[in-house]
Amino acid sequence: MWIVIYMAQSEDTAKDIQSMLTDEGFLVKSRPIYKNVSEQDNCYEILVPQSEAYEARCILVDKGY
Repeated sequence: MWIVIYMAQSEDTAKDIQSMLTDEGFLVKSRPIYKNVSEQDNCYEILVPQSEAYEARCILVDKGY
């Protein structure tokens, strides 16, 4: 099961977080929240498997997110 661990306010932030967590060895997905909004103006959910959620959140806190 995939769990939302972060809500990014822009596509660029979502890509940065996804890249950072992937580099740390996590499986990561992101998906837009709104359907009728441009990609640049949309918000994004960052998801990881439930078994990795705690560790991924700790990495986000350590990195200042």
